[in-house]
Amino acid sequence: MKTDRRLVALRLLLGFYILLSLVLAALNQGTNEEIARKVAPWWHFSENELKTALILVCGYLTLSIKKKKGRITKQKANLAFLFATALCIHILLPLFTGNPELYFFAMPLPWTTLPLQAGFEQSSFFQSHQYTLGLDGIARAIAFFWVYSACIAIGTILLGRRLHCSHLCLFNGFAAEVFDLAIPLFGKRKRPSAKMLKHLDWLRYLFLGIALLFTIFWLYPAKHLPSQSISVMRTLELIWYLGANLILAMGFWVASQPRRYCHLCPLGTVLALLAKLGGMRITTAKTSCIGCGACDRACPATISIMAMAREGKPVISDRCVGCGHCIDACPQKTLGYETGFLRWISKRFP
Repeated sequence: MKTDRRLVALRLLLGFYILLSLVLAALNQGTNEEIARKVAPWWHFSENELKTALILVCGYLTLSIKKKKGRITKQKANLAFLFATALCIHILLPLFTGNPELYFFAMPLPWTTLPLQAGFEQSSFFQSHQYTLGLDGIARAIAFFWVYSACIAIGTILLGRRLHCSHLCLFNGFAAEVFDLAIPLFGKRKRPSAKMLKHLDWLRYLFLGIALLFTIFWLYPAKHLPSQSISVMRTLELIWYLGANLILAMGFWVASQPRRYCHLCPLGTVLALLAKLGGMRITTAKTSCIGCGACDRACPATISIMAMAREGKPVISDRCVGCGHCIDACPQKTLGYETGFLRWISKRFP
């Protein structure tokens, strides 16, 4: 069977991005200040201009391959929104604000506490940016973080996890969509067993608990502790970020599934609760299900959709990120995506 050169290109670009990110992250975060200062411009380029270019190029490659396999309506929308988000967060806003690390402020709590740390004079971010950004620049970045977080929280209640996890997330969300066909980098995708999924359910709340501990620390105790204690906590959180998040997510890209980290993401767990509050679900009664299983095979979160579709019952799952791959894959157009707000809109404006 002839290998599609576009898929080969996707795999090469994914491998290149993983290797480059790990090397630059190690040099930027795990070395002395002098080396980190020299590496910083390359790190900023990788996280801003390069990532935006990858979303554009690899998104095009993914869509061009998938066009022959069926509908790509939902994923096409995902990639369009992700490119627009990257253009804004990684190119335009850094250009206007002079802050090349603004993307750190575009991931709400509890995924990262860097925006909380930015307000402390003892923090490494404040000390390294007080002269480049100025106090006003740091204050504007923190304000952007709180406004952005509020919009994500409200938007998730109204529009579900599709808003952030499939349209705005520039950490794992973008990779899951852009490199969809290239993940895993080695081997084939395997559906995890029910036992493994149960273990992941426990692990996700452990991840959330650790992230909340860091969040609580920076919201209150840090104000009353000496700088040495703050430095220790910052080091622990850096290890947590690099090991349990960055390296783990990329490890999943290499040997697992594109959305596996999404199941563990602390922010994703919180957004899942908000989405549930907003009535997010996959509807299954638009037409009759023929039991082909295309939806189950397409779901990157390993959700059993077909069983519910056979009974015409909605699919409500904490793992669902609203990517819409199952909707695109269904040959009968049986499936749909909705929330309470979207349902109200469709009735109000049929």
